[in-house]
Amino acid sequence: MDRSAVSVNCLSVKAGGKKSVRVVGAGLGGLSAAIHLANAGFHVEVFEKNSTVGGKAAEYHAKTRAGNFRWDVGPSLLTMPDVLREILALAGEQYVESCPLLRISPTCRYFWSDGTVVDEDDVFWSREDVRKYLNYAEGIYKLSGEVYLRSRPQEWWRALFNLNTWGALRHFPKIATFCTLHDLNTRFFHDPKLVQLFDRFATYNGSSPYVTPATFAIIPYIEHAFGSWLPEGGMARLPEVLYNAAQSLGVKFYFNHEVRDLVGDGVTPTVCNADVLSAEGWLPSQEARTKRLRQRPLSCSAWVMLLAVRGSYTSLSHHNIFFSDNYHREFEHIFLRGRLPEEPTIYISVTSRHVPGDAPNGCENWFVLVNAPAEPELNDSGYENVVLERLQKFGVEVKQDKILHFYKFGPRYVRDRDNSWRGALYGWASHSPMSAALRPPMRHPTFKNVFFCGGSTHPGGGIPLVLLSGKIVARAVAGVSR
Repeated sequence: MDRSAVSVNCLSVKAGGKKSVRVVGAGLGGLSAAIHLANAGFHVEVFEKNSTVGGKAAEYHAKTRAGNFRWDVGPSLLTMPDVLREILALAGEQYVESCPLLRISPTCRYFWSDGTVVDEDDVFWSREDVRKYLNYAEGIYKLSGEVYLRSRPQEWWRALFNLNTWGALRHFPKIATFCTLHDLNTRFFHDPKLVQLFDRFATYNGSSPYVTPATFAIIPYIEHAFGSWLPEGGMARLPEVLYNAAQSLGVKFYFNHEVRDLVGDGVTPTVCNADVLSAEGWLPSQEARTKRLRQRPLSCSAWVMLLAVRGSYTSLSHHNIFFSDNYHREFEHIFLRGRLPEEPTIYISVTSRHVPGDAPNGCENWFVLVNAPAEPELNDSGYENVVLERLQKFGVEVKQDKILHFYKFGPRYVRDRDNSWRGALYGWASHSPMSAALRPPMRHPTFKNVFFCGGSTHPGGGIPLVLLSGKIVARAVAGVSR
């Protein structure tokens, strides 16, 4: 979907009697906002600095002597698929049908260096201790799922105390808690491996389980309740189908066109899908506010290695986690020392397990990720050797003559490609009991025609939350544009 640069006036005007809205950034949140706004009757123009839609939901291609390879280089799974279907249905059922989804099971395969392997599948979820944990987490979802995920913070109290959620208020202490996710997990599980497994879900929003509030136990519940899905053809197909749906509703796109003048004429609404912490620096006379926002602890970034591998590694599933032997020290390195872990937890996705065209016959495409600090000047010289040597301890050895293609990137790449402040994946880390309620607001307090959506604002990171962010902000724009 490469597009040449287009010269346009960044101040939208009314078109055909419709009120106009600018959307800056064609990531998943911006695409969702554009679709909802167009469906509400607005004339919508989307300005994207890159040549393709999708933001972090990008892909990478390589041609080797063995054939062609493809990697998803952003989100690797989809949960809450009905959120996607609801958006596509606004453009017609044909768009829902154009994005078939495959359920992945096991969702993930977990490895420990002592040889223990656990599959996150139906058998795992049916364990008695895991079922008790899910029952607890279900209460968090019943109370906060619809309220938190589908409303702006200023609407929560009204939503909490309506008749639909009245019965779930008994779960309120699970939300109003100073307990960390790690503390909660140690209460439910005696096996330290299970504690580590459920601690891992804090990284879904780029945070440390030793600081993240226990309310984030909602994440494994959602993964179990709604499943883990892969769009046919890979994750990068999501922005493609959303782009097509938006175009069918009349949304206009301008690629290779970076917009930093968010205020414009001061009247026309602008929905900014860029990282709030970066975008604040683009606004005039906001130095003090920008400095204050950027002082908060940041979520982690990612160090990524793409490998085109000859051979088949049968021990691997689609999603794989190789755990560090010292999880606490790993997060200490990331969040306190600002360095890559000496002994990292390693995530490997092999999409060619379910997308045959992602690798030639007899080969695999490995997306290898290590959590990294949000440090764009991070020194990662030779770190690929640390990762490959660590994998050998799990019996996964990749010899140099098996590597047909190698590419790596880190926080600087994330910063430059996505305008993410310091390369942080989700803006602020969720490292306080009120972190969910105190994310940067969706409407700017000074420039009232400037709105935000995406993973750095409400309701947070992850595909369904980002898509819902676009829906919520569209409703807010429509509410003040009547």
